[in-house]
Amino acid sequence: RGKLPALREYQHSLEAPAPPPGSFDPAAAVRGRQLFEGPARCAGCHAGERRTDDRLHDPAETGMDPGWARRGATGRYRTTPLRGLWQHAPYFHDGSAATLRDVVEHYDRVLGLRLTEQQKADLVEYLKGL
Repeated sequence: RGKLPALREYQHSLEAPAPPPGSFDPAAAVRGRQLFEGPARCAGCHAGERRTDDRLHDPAETGMDPGWARRGATGRYRTTPLRGLWQHAPYFHDGSAATLRDVVEHYDRVLGLRLTEQQKADLVEYLKGL
């Protein structure tokens, strides 16, 4: 347990690889970033350079299965860093989101965001570019 903070710091210090050229739409990603930092409220937890606040969240806050959270020492979920997200499918702690679109749909539903189809697509493009 005493080594975990140092391991996390090391992992967070690594540079994330750049997304492959042509793998996302830069213009849509600009719009997606505005959503991420604004109406979609993603930056409330996925903040800073690493896109995480390292906070622990109750499963109900995230709409995630509490069974998976109970497997850990805290019974909660830590905000996942998003750097290099494009290379880490499936998503969520239990792998229940096959695509970034699935992630956006989940939070749109759980948080009651009411994003339009275009906003969802733009947000996905931004996430693909992280």
